[in-house]
Parts: sequence; C-alpha cells; structure tokens
Amino acid sequence: MNQTLQKLRQITQGDAANGEDSAIRKCQAACAELAAPLIQAFHDLENEFVKIDMLKKLWPDDYDQRNDRVSGLLIAWIGSQAKPHGLRLAVPYGSLTFEVALRQDGSPVFLCVRDIHSQRPAIMEFNSRDEWLEFFFKSIAEFIEL
Repeated sequence: MNQTLQKLRQITQGDAANGEDSAIRKCQAACAELAAPLIQAFHDLENEFVKIDMLKKLWPDDYDQRNDRVSGLLIAWIGSQAKPHGLRLAVPYGSLTFEVALRQDGSPVFLCVRDIHSQRPAIMEFNSRDEWLEFFFKSIAEFIEL
C-alpha cells in the first residue's frame, strides 16, 4: 500500500473515532445536565443523619462504626465524578440506583433500579424528571431523621 492511501486511512479512522468519542461525551453531558437536580438534592441532604434502625439493617455487625450521615449511604457515582448522571445508594438488603440515560432517539429516560441481593433487580422508568425526583425524595425520606 502506498503512503498516500495509508495516510488517508489513518485520517479516516481517526475522524471516526473522534466522532464516536464526541457523541459519547455529548450524551454524558446531556445526562449529567438532566441529573443535576438529583445530584444537588443529594448534596443538600448528605449531612443529614440516617435512622439508627436503617443503619442496623445495613450493617448489623458494625453499624456503630459506620458513617451515620446520608453521605455514608453513597456506594458510587454513576458517570464521571465531576459530572455524574446518577448515584447508587446502599439500602437494606441491596442497593438503589438513580440515573439518567438517553434512548436511541435522544429522549431522556429516568431510571431507578432496586437491586436486592439474590433477586432480580426491579427497574422503574420515569418519563418525567419531576416524578423521578419525587420518588428519590420519598425513598430517601425513609432513611433520614427528620
């Protein structure tokens, strides 16, 4: 193969890879923007106390040595830590995940996944961010001392 064709192939492959990376970054940025109210709500609540009963259910052997604030329930951020598009929380017998995804047509879907150890995860899809946030507030209200 001559050098000219080789150079053209490198450029074409590089442009395709850059285009894919750009599309992924745009998707992640859109999801992070849609999830911003959830992330802000979590930050507003992260210093609130978790009910002792919940801590005992989560960590029966060493609940008194664990972080007793809402921030201690955070297992992981979904997406990058700088611009997350969701979060995973520890709940009794499993985890609860709230995240935003985009369908292939570009419309957002707001997801909540209740993952219980040794069972199938329960997946809930919300078409409205307000309904999704309301479910987050109801879920977190069960855990905190008000």
